[in-house]
This record gives sequence, structure tokens and C-alpha cells, in this order.
Amino acid sequence: MSLKRRSRVLKPDFPDPYAVPRRELDIPLIDLRGSTSFLIWDFFTHWCSLPFMSNDTHENPLLRRAIKHVLKPLVRFFIKKQITLPTLVELVKSAYVEVAEKDFAIDGKAPTDSRINLITGVHRKDVKRLRDLNDEHKPSERLSINSLMLATWMAEAPYAQKGEPQDLPIQGDVSFESLANLYSRQNIRASSILANWRDLGWVVDTEDGALRLNLDELQSHQLSEDQLYFFAENLADHMATSTGNLASQRKQFERAVFYNRLTESSIKKLRASSKEKAMTVLKALNQEALTMQKQDKQLDDANYRFRLGSYFYTDLDDE
Repeated sequence: MSLKRRSRVLKPDFPDPYAVPRRELDIPLIDLRGSTSFLIWDFFTHWCSLPFMSNDTHENPLLRRAIKHVLKPLVRFFIKKQITLPTLVELVKSAYVEVAEKDFAIDGKAPTDSRINLITGVHRKDVKRLRDLNDEHKPSERLSINSLMLATWMAEAPYAQKGEPQDLPIQGDVSFESLANLYSRQNIRASSILANWRDLGWVVDTEDGALRLNLDELQSHQLSEDQLYFFAENLADHMATSTGNLASQRKQFERAVFYNRLTESSIKKLRASSKEKAMTVLKALNQEALTMQKQDKQLDDANYRFRLGSYFYTDLDDE
């Protein structure tokens, strides 16, 4: 097999939602009998130099489609964790204000509320409110209906007794329906909420027709503080690398290997192989970096950090 540049356009086995005209790219491809294969593909090196990559997203449908594509795994996770749109909007506003204040200062001076409003689109009242929050304060989270119902069922009488959630009838004065009606809007019926909770496995039906909160299932879906910390840190640095490669002439290392048209058996072998090889690299780099840190940490210019990550994704896990 030979590595080709500017070869004929390959016909992928899946639609590319934000495909770039082939003539605009210069990426190494391997042509394997019509399958789509990318060997050590630098995703972002070429995109930032495309002549049609303007800063105005209204004139750049390619960028908008790419952003939407990136958001989909996050939105899927948000829905599973009952993080609703109002909660996300508040977090996005807070992030806009924080980034504008920190990264878009002029001559070392913090931008005014008006300037932050101008460059972010966040309303001035929200800008002032969010800037007035102290460093330790987290953006206020609007708990979803599900979160409020769970909190009430698990802790408050008459739905709980001595801190233990009670079995509830579906309808009645003290029931799942009455609990849902405490928090749900008129356009969200208790029956719809119940159907969703059954799908999630949050409730089970007892022999006498009542509903029991499935604490084991709820606890298995709780995220630990460590998991959330590394989720945020690792993903944020990966996104900073990717967006930086789009926006800057100074490129950071970012490569991936992609193949499709593989069997389940091959995927499992590749997963095991990739884990073994990645751990070898990470352990070696860890030792190298630790040695350097011991040498550098007393120096005045020891002010920098790095992160090397590794992941393996396959749609086999989605089935």
C-alpha cells in the first residue's frame, strides 16, 4: 500500500456532514478498495488556512455545522444526566463572560460590561450579575424537574420517612402524580415523566402496583468528583488544542488514526492493542516529565504545564 496525496476523491461509507472540497485539502489517505481510511490524520492543520474560513459564523456554514457536530456528544450526555437547556444557557453565559474578562482585556485593563456585551452578546444585566459573583461561587443551576422530584422523594415527607423514600401509588393525594405536579409545567404530564423514568430504570413496579425508587440504578449513574474533574480538565485541554489549531498559525500536535469497515473481533483486538501501546507511551512520558519537574520546579521560569491524553472510540460501544 502506498501513501497518496491529492489522490482521487474517496467515496465514504457514511455521509460527511461538513465535508470540505477535496481540492482544498492536502491530507494523507490510503485507498483500500473503496473504504474510507485516514492514517494519522491531522484534523485541523489545513482547515484554518482555507480561504472561505471567515470569522463571521453567519457567513460560514461549514464552521456552524462543525460546531453542531462537536456539541452532539455533549448534548447526548446532558440529556442522560437531566441537564436541561436553561441550565446549559446559564453556564454558557457564565463561560462567555469569564473568557471575555480574562482573555480579551485591552492594555491589561479589564473590559467594561458594555464591551463584554458587545463581543459576546450576553445582556448587560447578565454580565454585571455574573461578574459580581465571587471566585468561589458557581453559576446558579436551575434544577430540572427530575432533579427536584428526586430530591423531594428521597428526603421530604410525606414522600420519604426518616430519610427513606416510600413506595408511591401512581395516582392519589400522595403519589407519583402529585409529586410530579409540584414541579412540572402544565405541558409536561406526570405520565410522560413516569414513562421516561421507567425507561431510565429509575423506578420499578411493585407487586401491589406501587412505584419504588430504584436507588441502585440511580447510584450507578452518579458521577464521582474525580471523574468530573478529569472529564473537565482533559476535554477542555483537548478542545483548546483543536480550537487553537484552527485559530492560530502555531500548531500543537494533534493526530488520530481512523478506519471503518471493521468486524467486532477486529475492533476488540485494536482496542486492546491501542490501550497497551498508549499506556507504554504515557508511563514513559510520565517518568520523563517527573524527572524534569524535579529539576525545573525551583527555577523562576517554571510556569508552564502540558497534558498528553489518549482515547479510543468505537461505535461498537453505542450498540
